[in-house]
Amino acid sequence: MNSRTSRSGTATVLLGIVLHTAIGLFGGFTLGFTLNFIVGFLARGASSDIRTLAEFIPFVVSGAFLGMFATRRWCSRSAPWVGLLGLAALVAGGQELWFGWSPTWSHQTRIDHVLSQLFGVSGGCSDSECLYMLFFSLPFVILTAYSITASITLRFLQRQLA
Repeated sequence: MNSRTSRSGTATVLLGIVLHTAIGLFGGFTLGFTLNFIVGFLARGASSDIRTLAEFIPFVVSGAFLGMFATRRWCSRSAPWVGLLGLAALVAGGQELWFGWSPTWSHQTRIDHVLSQLFGVSGGCSDSECLYMLFFSLPFVILTAYSITASITLRFLQRQLA
């Protein structure tokens, strides 16, 4: 009997992680790109370093906003764990870039290449159209903001109940 209950609890937590990841990614990208369009319009005359930073801020805000509201409603125990999936995405992208780099075709050092492809720093990501940012860095940013905000929200809710 006890093992069945623990299996049911594990399945609920895993289903919650999948649910929160879907909410975080789909909602985070939708809301983030909408906010990014507005911020990009406002920051069009700024320097390239400020524009690079401004590209991530809307996704941090959207991930945090969704994490705050979704944690209160669905499977709250599993919401803080989605940040690990974002970290896994960033590590996978960084590893692919790190080991795929070659001095024969790259005009950058290995670390500059990884940073420019993942975060748009030191020369930007013009040769790959920023796909590594889209597939690896933005999920990391959204899910990490979601996870941190979910943890804070749960802590706040626990203190209210106590």
